[in-house]
Amino acid sequence: MTALMATGKPLFAPMGPTIDYAFYPRVPNISLELTANCNLKCPYCANGSLTRPKDYIEWSLLEKIVDEAADGRLNISHLHGVGEPLLWDRLEEVVALIRRRNAGLGSFGTNGTLLYEDRFRKLLDAGLTEIYISIDSLDPKIYKATRAGKIEKVIANIKRALAIAPPDFTITVALMNHKTQTLGPEQRAQFREVFGEQPNLVLNEVENQYFPGARDDYRTSPEKMEQCFSPVNFLFIATDGRAAICCMDQDVKHAIGDVRERSINDIWFDPRNQTTFRNIALGVYECPDACVTDCVLKEPKQGHAAATVGFATPFDTALKMAEVLAFSGELQQSGIILEQLLRRDPKNQEIPQYLNNIAQALEQQALQQRAMQQQVRSA
Repeated sequence: MTALMATGKPLFAPMGPTIDYAFYPRVPNISLELTANCNLKCPYCANGSLTRPKDYIEWSLLEKIVDEAADGRLNISHLHGVGEPLLWDRLEEVVALIRRRNAGLGSFGTNGTLLYEDRFRKLLDAGLTEIYISIDSLDPKIYKATRAGKIEKVIANIKRALAIAPPDFTITVALMNHKTQTLGPEQRAQFREVFGEQPNLVLNEVENQYFPGARDDYRTSPEKMEQCFSPVNFLFIATDGRAAICCMDQDVKHAIGDVRERSINDIWFDPRNQTTFRNIALGVYECPDACVTDCVLKEPKQGHAAATVGFATPFDTALKMAEVLAFSGELQQSGIILEQLLRRDPKNQEIPQYLNNIAQALEQQALQQRAMQQQVRSA
């Protein structure tokens, strides 16, 4: 009897439907861009060098996307891209439509400069349940240098929002670690001093990321990567309906499809796109120039050296293999496959439990081995 069987509980339970052949078996949360216009010009953003029009999304296109996501089929989780959503006077209508149709969270990220009291109240009435405000720095000099604005104005807007928001409304404020600012205890203490301790206020510390086309690179470690899993984080759809290879591709240099012409599911599960996703994740074969030349992926290898079972095998097949290995006592190998599958389906709620079961079984196995060793020494 293996240590896993000795736990008396199954490792695997039935999981929701997946697309077996797909490298990424579920459509990720959708980041839908409402406008490419912005009132700031941050040096680490690609907004200033866009080659596509800075426009607003057509309402008919928006309704088509909401129809596809309705009744929980997809999650339109964010309403931003390279622009500032609060510049559009129909933002409240969008939030209300998404919430009414059960088409997703319908939240958005904002720089906070236009989050005035009356606007915030309208968004609450529309059904908004959380908001993400990126201020990057509380230092007035750094803020002015990177955003050409006054941080005091944004702080005042956030404080008013905190005073108005109901207890279950979450306000997340982001500070950024980059080449001119290192986040540490001092910045965290300043944040609490400015905003106080409030249960619905969340501090999010983020690392500056590279956006192709940005006029400056603010990363602390500007290095190329062997592998990239960014496409599975969000499906970024620009105002013109083109879906980008990932949310870093703000100029949509590599479109994987056009939602005006095809459904979101058809685009995401197109075998050609799934092959591209796999190649980027493994750093092998053909990868888009938008990833290699313009972004942070290294030149791909011409082989499958990195393609272990969890990455190279159809999802459900690999999951079954992990189960067989687990019940054969190969717990570590099973865990490796499950960890790789979690990279392919990060929203999966079952795999973390599977991994936890394996960790418990390995711990019990180790205890049994130590007990046997103690018995041998005592004999």
